[in-house]
Amino acid sequence: MEGRYTKKIWYEFLMWESPFDPSDCNSDVIFELDDGSRWAVTFFTYKNIETIRNTNRCTGECLYGTYFCATDMVLISEISVETIKAVLQEMLSSGSIEIYCSKLS
Repeated sequence: MEGRYTKKIWYEFLMWESPFDPSDCNSDVIFELDDGSRWAVTFFTYKNIETIRNTNRCTGECLYGTYFCATDMVLISEISVETIKAVLQEMLSSGSIEIYCSKLS
């Protein structure tokens, strides 16, 4: 997919009404490539994984925080338009979009 580019990107976090910590959250992203194909991925911050794990220790989910899994998960340093655009472009350049993101029908 080298030379491809994102035509449109929808960021879940831009729809949120309440303030959030860009270093400790996760967000779905749906994007369309220049060929018209649509893709989905969920970005998590590294810190958010630890926050979820600590919550799960208390609630008992995921064997009390013993494991965590999510489909189409990509870890990033912060949730921001700039970071996500850069990661998507890198993934397009390296050809890894098909590995880490799901193509939507």
